Amino acid sequence: MAVLHKEYIKFNKEIKLSTKKKDSLKTSRKELRKKIRKWFEENKPKEIQPKFTSQGSIEMNTCINPISTENDDGTKQYKYDLDDGVYFIEVKGEDNKRAIDTWHDWVFESVDNHTGVPSKRKTTCVRVIFADGHHIDLPIYYKKDGTIELAHRSKSWTVSDPKEFYEWFNKKKNPQIERIVRYLKAWKNFRENKNTNLKLPSGFELTILAVNNYKSDDNDDKSFIETIKKINKELNRDKGFKCLLPTTPKNQDTFADYSETRKNGFLTTLNSLNNDLDRAKDESNFKTASEILINNQFGTRFPKGEDKTDSGKSNSLKKSLGSAIIPPKPYGN
Repeated sequence: MAVLHKEYIKFNKEIKLSTKKKDSLKTSRKELRKKIRKWFEENKPKEIQPKFTSQGSIEMNTCINPISTENDDGTKQYKYDLDDGVYFIEVKGEDNKRAIDTWHDWVFESVDNHTGVPSKRKTTCVRVIFADGHHIDLPIYYKKDGTIELAHRSKSWTVSDPKEFYEWFNKKKNPQIERIVRYLKAWKNFRENKNTNLKLPSGFELTILAVNNYKSDDNDDKSFIETIKKINKELNRDKGFKCLLPTTPKNQDTFADYSETRKNGFLTTLNSLNNDLDRAKDESNFKTASEILINNQFGTRFPKGEDKTDSGKSNSLKKSLGSAIIPPKPYGN
């Protein structure tokens, strides 16, 4: 078996955000906050002023460098995804809570023309898109009597506390779990780029699946293989296709609204990953093993292994052959 731990670690360095890139993205977020604050200060009373809480993968250290895409003019775009919660807090004695669309309209207006690229209204957030391709999603929350609700345009006010998820992950995580989540996100990125009709689970959902099914090992390739096997087995068992929230609203199934097409597409793609990980594991040549993953699952960002055979497997085979009982040669009378 060609152990590809070294290749996985190189892959992680390729997909993990550098400190410079992380700082650059946080600067975009900081400038956007300034614009939103300024608009509300100039247009709304003092009891309706936003507060912000950063959330999502950049805070959890699981954000990845996306595969670049090209515009019609040939310029490259990098679709980094940030989330920044916009919070409005109830002031005692004041009736501050407005209709969901009102909050969305106000936040949308506050960021309009911030980047020169039109912003988007989405069901759970306002999305601000930057010229280089990265975007910042602005989910809107209202806090009253300690309860935090998300302004969901299709489901009304929904109890939700992103800080709980961040705290849950921090209690569970270790450096290897962070890498496993990044590998899964890079897999999603490559497979969706390869097939634009494919819609795999969100990074948030993949994080839950990875943490709940994590298998530790000294080698990242073995840890990843066993984690994927466990996820695949769990989702394919009878009534097992679920992804339950570990935080508020606890045990809500995030897969509940998946269509059969999306469900089957995910299970088929996951099974393909599971099978190719097995094929790579059974190869003794590092180059051949890595090429299976490069061609089908991760793309060229995954490094190619050396064109040599795993000496551990060869030595084991020689030892086994050397200790075998060799029957005596027959001698003539």
